[in-house]
Amino acid sequence: MKSKRIVGRHFEAALIWGDRLTFDYHSHDEYVLSCNMSGNERLVLDGRSLEAAESCTTLYNPGQIQKGDGTECLVSIYLDPYFFEKEKLSEREVNCIRPIVNDTALHAQFASLASLILNGRSAVAAEESVFKAVDMVTARYTESSGEAVFPADDWRVRRAQDLLLSRLDEQVSLDELALEVGLNKLALLRMFAKATGLPPIAWQRAKRIEAARKLLRTGVSAVDTAYRTGFADQAHMTRWFGRAYGISPAKFARR
Repeated sequence: MKSKRIVGRHFEAALIWGDRLTFDYHSHDEYVLSCNMSGNERLVLDGRSLEAAESCTTLYNPGQIQKGDGTECLVSIYLDPYFFEKEKLSEREVNCIRPIVNDTALHAQFASLASLILNGRSAVAAEESVFKAVDMVTARYTESSGEAVFPADDWRVRRAQDLLLSRLDEQVSLDELALEVGLNKLALLRMFAKATGLPPIAWQRAKRIEAARKLLRTGVSAVDTAYRTGFADQAHMTRWFGRAYGISPAKFARR
């Protein structure tokens, strides 16, 4: 069994893989959201025999007794037992009401998180992906639906955008954005995505790519452009620039 992990303030995310993963009877004092990326897992949860097919997600409340066998790759999110209170998402207990769900959008979010873990990204970079998965789960599969969605045409969206643009060469955390506009992180993500079509990190990255395009046009080198627009390195900028415009920065600069 192999694993890679990202540890945040109130969460941990793990990518676990092997020829056949087997977990004997155990429990967690945390919430566990675990997506089966490869293979079928046979589970026993609080005495019930269940099966999580490939791409399904299992949702465990703190303290549930479980064991599992048969999967080959899992992506798991472990949430502090008081996660929802500490993140000011709910003032009442949150309970997952379905142990196994087959949710295509949720699976896609876990796949995105797996990529972040595999590439050694930071907890700040992974946090948005974790919170998007948590938002899907709480909205669809718990007894608590979290806080109300705020309207998209709100000054807080503009304030968040201004902060992201003013620090285009930095990675601004969800904590800082949420504090700036006086919302919890889930409410911020919902509002921002509704208004712009993208979550904050993806929106800022699109603006970085746009800024890189302008710099390259003026003759700034690809290395300096990557540095000035906040990309980790030239290769990182090249990858995202190519996805956005279908051409490498070097070829674009020569046009």
